Amino acid sequence: MPIGRYVLAGLLAAAAVSGFVLLIRPLFFSLAEPLDDTNYRVAAASVADDGPMLVEILLNEPHGYPGEMRRDEQAGLIVIVAPVGPAFSVVNAWSPTNDCAITIGADRLLDCEGDAWTFDGIPIDPADPRLQGFPARVSNGAVMVDFTRPIPVATS
Repeated sequence: MPIGRYVLAGLLAAAAVSGFVLLIRPLFFSLAEPLDDTNYRVAAASVADDGPMLVEILLNEPHGYPGEMRRDEQAGLIVIVAPVGPAFSVVNAWSPTNDCAITIGADRLLDCEGDAWTFDGIPIDPADPRLQGFPARVSNGAVMVDFTRPIPVATS
């Protein structure tokens, strides 16, 4: 008879733990930020701190950005993530002046014709336009970007 009590107690304990987990689990997911184009993790902050890097991403939907590539139902985009002071800059790796990809140079970003920008997308030649930038922040050790709201470029 004592074995039956232990089995019953074990089953009740397992049911109580399962019920507790089922009640608490939704709370964890309700506190987590949704991961979509408004809240996109592009890199670990510790990795991005090492210097500018090219990152190819898949967006959840196309936005019509320069240099955007179709990947079946999604859109691909290459961005440059760079540490700028205490924050991070995320810019589109597509040249607005020559319609070509941008590469990372020793101290600047360069396109196929030699036009140059700082790592945060400011043109070296004031006659050139800025690179398309996106709002970035650090959350839980990751660089998070909102790809639905490009940073407006001031016109003079």
